Amino acid sequence: MALAQELYSFPASKLDSFVAQWLQPSREWKEEVLESVQAVEQFLRQENFHGERGLARDMRVLKVVKVGSFGNGTVLRSTTDVELVVFLSCFHSFQEEAKHHQAVLRLIQKRISYCQDLLDLGLNNLSVIEGVPSALFFTLRTRETWEPITVTIVPAYRALGPSCPNSQLPSEVYVNLIKANGYPGNFSPSFSELQRNFVKHRPTKLKSLLRLIKHWYQQAHHPGPSRPNPQCGGRVQMGHSCSAGQPVSEAGLLL
Repeated sequence: MALAQELYSFPASKLDSFVAQWLQPSREWKEEVLESVQAVEQFLRQENFHGERGLARDMRVLKVVKVGSFGNGTVLRSTTDVELVVFLSCFHSFQEEAKHHQAVLRLIQKRISYCQDLLDLGLNNLSVIEGVPSALFFTLRTRETWEPITVTIVPAYRALGPSCPNSQLPSEVYVNLIKANGYPGNFSPSFSELQRNFVKHRPTKLKSLLRLIKHWYQQAHHPGPSRPNPQCGGRVQMGHSCSAGQPVSEAGLLL
């Protein structure tokens, strides 16, 4: 609780220095974490997924998007939870995504388990975590310091098309979403680029404020030296539900 107590004693005029000193990660540390994550992204883009029964024979990754704090630029120091949304060619509608979501997760899980580059990075704890939507969860290590990294992959339908619009979405996107009649939050990853961009291009001052809020939230709801278990926290941005009384990890906050 040392940092939390220090935060409360800081005058508002010095909060920027508190963020820089205690919360903002170093460039070297971020680069080390993202280097290992890049190996995951490279595998997803280069792997030729042959669809299982009911899936398209040639399943390709159209785009991989980092979301959460690493994606929007509000990551806290020492945070090692990285979330990836994977847009796939086998999904042509929200309904198809809902129908084949679990099969796609199992297929990606199977292929990742044989990836030598990821095995060399200490691939471990590979499992499908049930949620809204379900996701693939595993841990890796950084190359230099062997720091553990938590990676979460969520497959999604590319509802926004090849490029994410900065202006208002076409009305048919919302019409299709309503017609899909999915469980609340189930198709949230399809709009993850909008969520990310909403914060990513905002001023540094706002990002510093978000870091302060995240830090306060973690200290208030999960005091102590240990970090929350990402499998226990409810990942709000991705739509995962949170059990009562369970802590929420930094990656699980809305922004």
